Amino acid sequence: MTLQELRNVIDIDVDGSLARFANMEAMYLKYLKRFNTEPTLDSLDAAVAASDFGALETTAHTLKGICGNLGLNTLFNGYNDIVKAVREQRNDDALKLVEAIKAEVSKTRDAIAQLD
Repeated sequence: MTLQELRNVIDIDVDGSLARFANMEAMYLKYLKRFNTEPTLDSLDAAVAASDFGALETTAHTLKGICGNLGLNTLFNGYNDIVKAVREQRNDDALKLVEAIKAEVSKTRDAIAQLD
């Protein structure tokens, strides 16, 4: 699958992301593919398991930044919603949002794994 084809599978801003990567497609692909092994995703699960909402906020904020730079729009918005919920002390909502975003993370990882 090419980057252009990836647009048909997930909500991704390829053009904006390429601009952030100085139009260096190879570099963008390198970092996009690294998303599939991003350790911060595991840190989010650990924060939830420990009911550590400070760590949850920090981790979701980090993932929001990563997804923003990679142009992963749906994930960016989802992690932003988690950060807001924790900051507003709506912890039950934050946990529901974490659960809800897992399917999109899986879909995104599967799509990225198909890149050439």
